[in-house]
Amino acid sequence: MIKILLLSAGTNAIYHLTRIFKEKFPQQFYLFGVDVNPRHLLPSCHNLDGFCQVPYTSDPNYYQTILNICRNEQINVILPSFDSDQKLFYPGNTDLQKLNVFSLGTPKDSLAYYENKTLMNAFLQLHGLPVPAQYTEAKEGKEYFLKPKYGVGSIGTQKISGQDFNALPNKEDFLLQEICKGPEITLECFAYQGNFSCAARERIATKAGVCTKTRVYYDENLKQIGLNFIKRIKTPLYFNLQFMTNSHGEAVITDVNFRLAGGMSLTCAAGWDEATALANVLLERPTKEIFKTLQPVQQEQYVVRCYQDIVTHKPIPSIAFDLDGTLLDSRLRHKKVLDDILVRHKIRLDSSELLAFKRKGHNNIDFLIHKGITKEQAQDIQKEWISLIEDDSYLKLDALYEDALQLLQSYHGTRLILITARNRKDAALAQIRRMGIASFFQTIHIVPSSPTVAQDKAYFLKKENAVLMLGDTKADFTAAQLAGIPFKHLNHGFHDASILNI
Repeated sequence: MIKILLLSAGTNAIYHLTRIFKEKFPQQFYLFGVDVNPRHLLPSCHNLDGFCQVPYTSDPNYYQTILNICRNEQINVILPSFDSDQKLFYPGNTDLQKLNVFSLGTPKDSLAYYENKTLMNAFLQLHGLPVPAQYTEAKEGKEYFLKPKYGVGSIGTQKISGQDFNALPNKEDFLLQEICKGPEITLECFAYQGNFSCAARERIATKAGVCTKTRVYYDENLKQIGLNFIKRIKTPLYFNLQFMTNSHGEAVITDVNFRLAGGMSLTCAAGWDEATALANVLLERPTKEIFKTLQPVQQEQYVVRCYQDIVTHKPIPSIAFDLDGTLLDSRLRHKKVLDDILVRHKIRLDSSELLAFKRKGHNNIDFLIHKGITKEQAQDIQKEWISLIEDDSYLKLDALYEDALQLLQSYHGTRLILITARNRKDAALAQIRRMGIASFFQTIHIVPSSPTVAQDKAYFLKKENAVLMLGDTKADFTAAQLAGIPFKHLNHGFHDASILNI
């Protein structure tokens, strides 16, 4: 099985590619996608075998994040989508070579031309490939077409008057060309071992820069331009050339894109299927089989994009339980830890009222001060109490409430989650397993015992789509309020219902 890492997995092109791969080659490829968005916001989510949300390409950690994924997932092939990825993960990248990862990106020798539209335009012109007329100076009263020298696609392009161009403070950052006429034609190209195939696609309508209505056809003149192009520059297996008509009525190249076209599914619908061809290349199939799905479109066809609504993620409602004081009777542990500390400090104090005192919303420090201990000493005792309260020897004093199992079983068939505050996560998980209740819960979340415990619990209540919280303390009640869900108070725990204002 070939493992492919798909960068920017949320694009239309990647959705189409993953769909074809999964429909036609379900056992041959393992598809791992990355994107700045979470998985459930990607149309390709159901076609991916693995996924990781990653930072933007501009983030200093992005490059190493991708390399780590390649290493950890044992990736064989990487497919860069956007131009920013092409510059990082090109064929011949030594970091990729060390990991035995093959890149489907743009060859390094071609990147200098690809990332600079002025250089690309000059390169095309030098080799006799048709391009719009280019100007270094603008005449007032005349209109031109302006492109950022380092732009991507049509971003930042505009029509501009000669006087406005001359007023620009940074004219050297732009390419100034003649205004060409439509329609805009995308020539989708596939080149492999000297073989070449293409399909022309006229843009009839676009939305968000992507073609939605098109005419797909065969054009011999554009094919010859494409053939001449691949003789002059190294390209990826797939690329596309944009054409418009210049002032002399000739087709000229207005843009070069060394990536999959966003409208590739439209061309596929007309019978020119480069996704299947790419799969066959990776599977090292014979050239004849590779180009079998790339036969010239014999008769022009009109294709429209019909949008499909995909449910990518449907959160399942869950019911949340607290642990201590809700399912687990830990009152003896709380009292025993304090008693042992008092003995070590040779403090004689009746702690029989401790639990009743705490049920009114007070804490250990309040209780100790109430019993005549100074605030400073009470605080020192509390620090010691915190350090011991989750010690294994004391955790063994806990027991399930008599009705705990019956309570959990009453929610049979419902997705249950556990959210508890502990500082020793491993000890908490071990205790939950030891009590025999771990199997009741789909997910267990351990949050720190801190002043933000209510907010921390509320975060997981929202994340887990909780519709009810069962707990015993004011923190549990506040967490439910913050999450906007009902709260069920179990009155045998640490806080009496009277202090919750329910």
